[in-house]
Amino acid sequence: MAASLMPAADTLTRTLLAARAADWGTWTRRDAERVAAALSWRPDDAPADGETAALDPGVPGLHCRWEPAEDDTGCPALRFEVPIPENAPGADLPQPIGPGRALAFGGLPGDPWGPAGGVFPRDRERELDAAHTRLVAAVTAALGPAPWRGGPGAWLRWRTREITLRLARDHQRAALTMELFPTAPWETREQRQFAAARGLAELPYDWCVSRPDMALAELFLPFGPDPDDWDDFRRALPALLASVVADLPLVGWVEPILVVMGEIAHPSRTVELRIGQDRLEIGGIPGQTRQVWLRPGADHGRRAGGLLLDAFAAWDITAASRMRLRSWTSGGYVDFPGLGVRPEGTHPDDQR
Repeated sequence: MAASLMPAADTLTRTLLAARAADWGTWTRRDAERVAAALSWRPDDAPADGETAALDPGVPGLHCRWEPAEDDTGCPALRFEVPIPENAPGADLPQPIGPGRALAFGGLPGDPWGPAGGVFPRDRERELDAAHTRLVAAVTAALGPAPWRGGPGAWLRWRTREITLRLARDHQRAALTMELFPTAPWETREQRQFAAARGLAELPYDWCVSRPDMALAELFLPFGPDPDDWDDFRRALPALLASVVADLPLVGWVEPILVVMGEIAHPSRTVELRIGQDRLEIGGIPGQTRQVWLRPGADHGRRAGGLLLDAFAAWDITAASRMRLRSWTSGGYVDFPGLGVRPEGTHPDDQR
């Protein structure tokens, strides 16, 4: 089949690990050029000093650029991107028919595959997810499981004091994205974004997972602001669950996450949500004598959020400050800064 090239996961991994192990100094453009020369990368029409520098790591299908710090954030970065290949029509591949992700096939005399002009849907989103999974597996084999995982975009981070490697997928651009950046300024910028967020929708990310076998002093563990009002929380809950159930299978979790959310003053007013890779289970919904089972997927995540909100409405809960959240797996605990609901014992009110 005539198609553009998709770099192999192990090739991408070797390139990322070589860049991660390099001495980036103070992350200036001169440092970037020095590292590129040491790695036998070539400049690719580099623009003027102080601007983005395009680099060629010598891997077909892999785009790379060094970006200086934006304004006063002090956080430069090395960014990679791998677009999912477009199928190029050729002798063995017919011309695409119309817009979208459909390709024509069949039509030969006696063709057993269906009538002429049949349509084979090509789902590039699934191809992107599959490419993401292969790359994550290759990097994990070299560095171990990512201690930080989150969404949207199913991002993973491998962090040291000096440098952080971040992998994600970008469905809007149909591309894998990889970033290397100095740890301290990036996390300082994120802390500022969390502190300045006006409502839950302005948070830099929705959810993150940290492993208990990592020293807490080595982890950046932000919490989102309290919701502006109950409407802010109502908007955030379905969106966050849609992100979690869509991204969760792509960040390496096998065991389910158990989420327990309810009212502090009335422990009986509690709902439980079990998020697995094959289904969602919801318990404690008023009027439901049995658990509600839903298949995973963003739409089902939003529906689960609606069911939880219906339960809170039945209990007349209209303030997130009245609620506490606990969430964990057998191998770690899960934090949801995108809800602004802190785990029990961490809210300022708990210290009084």
